[in-house]
Amino acid sequence: MIEFGSDFHYVEERGGGKNTLQDFFPPANYYADGRQALIHLYRSQGWQRLWVPEYFCYDVVASLQEAGLELQFYTDYPGNNDNENLNLDFRAGDALLRVNYFGTRSYRSPEKMMVPVVEDHTHDLIGDWALRSTADWCIASLRKSLPIPEGGMLWSPVGLRLPEQPALSDENERMAAIRWEAMKLKADYLEGRFGDKDAFRKKFTETEEWFDDAEPVAIDKRSMAYLSRFDVTQWQQAKRRNWLLLKDSVHADFLEPENDDATPFSLILMAKNGEERERIRQQLIKNAVYPAILWHVPDDCCQEVKDVSRRMISIHCDRRYTEDDMKRLATIINEAI
Repeated sequence: MIEFGSDFHYVEERGGGKNTLQDFFPPANYYADGRQALIHLYRSQGWQRLWVPEYFCYDVVASLQEAGLELQFYTDYPGNNDNENLNLDFRAGDALLRVNYFGTRSYRSPEKMMVPVVEDHTHDLIGDWALRSTADWCIASLRKSLPIPEGGMLWSPVGLRLPEQPALSDENERMAAIRWEAMKLKADYLEGRFGDKDAFRKKFTETEEWFDDAEPVAIDKRSMAYLSRFDVTQWQQAKRRNWLLLKDSVHADFLEPENDDATPFSLILMAKNGEERERIRQQLIKNAVYPAILWHVPDDCCQEVKDVSRRMISIHCDRRYTEDDMKRLATIINEAI
């Protein structure tokens, strides 16, 4: 059985400990998720206000605000030249969050910024910008890009002292164990060994709520052990191969990276409007393709941000899928357009 998208199923780690995240970023803190990394950093630095792009995940925004972070929004979105509109009204105690949307952006220099800069590299963990970064801090939500049930990361490309690594949490260990079980059940379901799809979906949904208001804790022990053996280079190379196959086969508008070295997070289709996006989404779901909307934004965002949010649709193409799978997926997408 083949399904595309949605939560990761269990994937055996490969590589035997070569090209792991620890090899690329040795000094780093690991958290249950990326928003915890940002909350912990904000508090440790004593910042008074964090500038966040309008085009962002507002579930994360709600968690940041619930944790006591003061946020100020600025206009940025995929396809925007953010280097031209970052003349912001900074004040003492501010910090700036910049985002590599869907792994499509090239290197950005923080040189002219007058405040500490945090970069979000969730969508291209070992891309050119992440590896060349000279920002004060970088974060990533690992569970969004890698087949683990939880995970966030914080590091400093310029060698600033990291806040103290948070402690393990018994509650988080139990939550992560449930999500590991859900991933295994999904793998069994896809292989035809388990028939109750609602069973693992319920485990994913119920545990997802835990991330909304959890205080910063260390990543669970099993996920950390998995990362220590997981070849992230192989994973990214396979994703890039699959993205290129879709790029050459799908007859639709989609976001393209700013340079050839990027590894896009997924295929980001751009419909003409919200109605067409919904029609395409429903047609994909009928064919077991479960796309993501990243992200729904509030009505008071600027028009450009709302336009991208209404039109975009994210289709996963990572190493879960073979080249033959991509050919089938391309056919499904073309028929849905």
